Amino acid sequence: MRIAVGCIGHETNTFSSVPTTLDSFKNGTYYFGQEMIPFFQNTHTIMGGLTKQSQALQIELIPLLWTFATPSGTVTESAYQTLKTEFLDLLRQAGKIDGVFLDLHGAMVTDTIQDVEGDLIAAVRQIVGDRPIMTTLDLHANITAEMARQSSVIIGFDTYPHIDCYERGVEAAGILHDIIDGEIQPTTAYRQLPLLTSPPAQCTMKPLMQGILEQLHYLETEPKVVTATLSMGFPFADIYDAGVSVVITTNADQELASHYADTFAADVWERRTAFDLDLVSVEQAIKLAVNSQHKPTILAEGSDNPGGGGPCDGTHILQALIDAEVQEAVVAVIADPDSVTTAIQAGVGNEVQFEVGGKTDPLHGQPVSLTGYVKTISDGTFIHKGAMGRGRTGFMGRTAVIKVGGVEVILTEKRIQPYDAEVLRSLGIEPTDRKLITLKSAVHFRADYEPIASQILEVDTPGVHSPDLFSYNYQKLRRPIYPLDPQTTF
Repeated sequence: MRIAVGCIGHETNTFSSVPTTLDSFKNGTYYFGQEMIPFFQNTHTIMGGLTKQSQALQIELIPLLWTFATPSGTVTESAYQTLKTEFLDLLRQAGKIDGVFLDLHGAMVTDTIQDVEGDLIAAVRQIVGDRPIMTTLDLHANITAEMARQSSVIIGFDTYPHIDCYERGVEAAGILHDIIDGEIQPTTAYRQLPLLTSPPAQCTMKPLMQGILEQLHYLETEPKVVTATLSMGFPFADIYDAGVSVVITTNADQELASHYADTFAADVWERRTAFDLDLVSVEQAIKLAVNSQHKPTILAEGSDNPGGGGPCDGTHILQALIDAEVQEAVVAVIADPDSVTTAIQAGVGNEVQFEVGGKTDPLHGQPVSLTGYVKTISDGTFIHKGAMGRGRTGFMGRTAVIKVGGVEVILTEKRIQPYDAEVLRSLGIEPTDRKLITLKSAVHFRADYEPIASQILEVDTPGVHSPDLFSYNYQKLRRPIYPLDPQTTF
């Protein structure tokens, strides 16, 4: 059994001013052919689960291209078309295959195409005909009718933080194997809800989503149900299909798939008001942290989350921490290559003048003028040890830690989401010894930090990944949609 496998992936924040180019992919994650497999082996990822299960099922994987650019602004059409052509050429050259495994994200947008994954899956379908296509997607996929129509089966992550990627890879490999063997005849039902939700409310470590997941998992135990997916969508893409969707796959029973899709989608809709958020101001968050008797307090700055397209150089919280003379505080991270170079040139143990952050756009704050003591210089390489992506190598680029009063600032060359505590520990910072830690992350950090945090505060700052959905000027999004239009019906 021979399965072609690959990815062209991106989570596109259409509100970001930073374009995503071909270099964004090639300087991100870009693996060609056989070099793909070793990178993912023994990692807690979709591909890690796929490679492990494929060995057990005696599936031969035919690796094509696996590339993923750090979330940012709209992808240039030329970049996508170049990658698509390369991908499809490799698929045509793969020889006889029994199926295709597409490890995609589900929220990629170009200058002219709102549904890039739908376009790519359709192009793959034209080549492989009726052979099965297994599509795995992020929980933040904006799943479209075209994606569901062109895929044989869609399997999305169940968890956020995404700690079940390996398990979904194992599941998807097994189902694809059984389809090819004729044991499963997939019939799929897709439903799109008029519902937009913010990342903090989507967290499956919170009671709301825990309850919904329990229902989803119970549904998967029903006879004839092959798999069920709830995608919460990516609200920072101003496209028609942004938002929540449900995909149910049964074994040769379309009527049953439709029934379950209708009932489950209706139940999620009934809970829509529970997704509303209550954010904390920067000033209030700092006060709560300083007055706490326990360590550490986590300030989650989702608005500048690079994992969702934020520039990762916002300075609103940094400036407030310095002004308040907060002690035992860490800011992780600010992507500022110029400041990293300044720190390296100054050398460890020296003080130097910096203009830190605020260099992408004024929305995320102005550069902060400060005198910083250079505490640490690193190559920025570390191994993920937390539940999300365990075993993968992280690359921050050249990295420096500078100290300003009682505040340690981690400066990196690359935009990275510091969801793994190993980001701090690899730089000699033990998070449990610090009173306050600011993380440019919306939810993923909870997998590693929730067990050690005394409290977690979701902070309200402006940005292209702000949880405040009312702060965006949507032009292409379908309307009416909740919560922007409170009287929406379903």
